[in-house]
Amino acid sequence: MTENAAAAMLRLTMPFNLTGLPTVAFPIGFSKDGLPIGLQIAGKSFEEATVLRMVHAYQQLTDWHRRELP
Repeated sequence: MTENAAAAMLRLTMPFNLTGLPTVAFPIGFSKDGLPIGLQIAGKSFEEATVLRMVHAYQQLTDWHRRELP
């Protein structure tokens, strides 16, 4: 069975949309085949600032968010 992109995105985001938990997805690199890899972080209710601080800290330590597809 194949899954289209919209269905895959909903499967990964719907639990957070339904619960209202703060979530952010961001780039963290590329696979050995050159495909982009992302990370999704979710936090506790009303902890949006914590989630964003985590992403900011990661991006300060890496440059993956600035790289383009190989």
